[in-house]
Amino acid sequence: MPSPLAVLTSPIGSVLDRVRDAVDSPRAGTVAVAMLVVVTIGTSVGIIALGAVFDATVDQQITVDNPDRPSESTCETFGDDPDSAFAEECDEPKQIEVDAGEELSDAANGYIHYGLLGVPIWWVAFALALHVGALVAGGSGSVGDSFVIAGWALGAELLRLGAGIVAIWYTLSNAAPAGSSFEALTTDLVAAITSATGPLLVASAVAIAIQWVVVVGGLAAVHDLDRGPAAGVATFFAAIALLIAAV
Repeated sequence: MPSPLAVLTSPIGSVLDRVRDAVDSPRAGTVAVAMLVVVTIGTSVGIIALGAVFDATVDQQITVDNPDRPSESTCETFGDDPDSAFAEECDEPKQIEVDAGEELSDAANGYIHYGLLGVPIWWVAFALALHVGALVAGGSGSVGDSFVIAGWALGAELLRLGAGIVAIWYTLSNAAPAGSSFEALTTDLVAAITSATGPLLVASAVAIAIQWVVVVGGLAAVHDLDRGPAAGVATFFAAIALLIAAV
């Protein structure tokens, strides 16, 4: 009769074998590049979706400085001069009320480039770090092999992104921010989103677990590492990722 430990580890071993065979296939590089493209686009779309969540859930008017009114010093100097081009603009109110949801949506959309640039940068950084870890553990694969593994591991980030957007949507849908200024409203929203830390951490743990499986199987396939050393390298990076997610 198999031991409880054997019953528990057998499915994990089967999954690791499947991942090892997949990463060792001729199409592994193509899949890695495709995953990079999909996650890059998906992250950018996720940022837009986050803006839409803000627009849909934050129904509040806040007071902000009027962007159409010149600075106070300019108005003090030229505001009373009828011939000045600033005279009419200085008659505008100093502050106006705007829709907070729209403002937050516009602010989120301004970070789309972080998705377009951040994902490839993460891919390169993780691949290089993974390659160093593999070499320290006695791996024999190339840098390109490490990039393939990192590309496969990227896919789990879409799970974390999707869970994060859903958690923020649910939290803000049930929140009642009362701030009348952008700073006060931001404080209320941060406090509300912080309450979703638990579900977000669970989603991060699941994504990191998937990446752990990919890295272990990938290192065994292309770096010719035994499962023990491969698991050690993967666990090192997984621990760092969990620590960052928990902060």
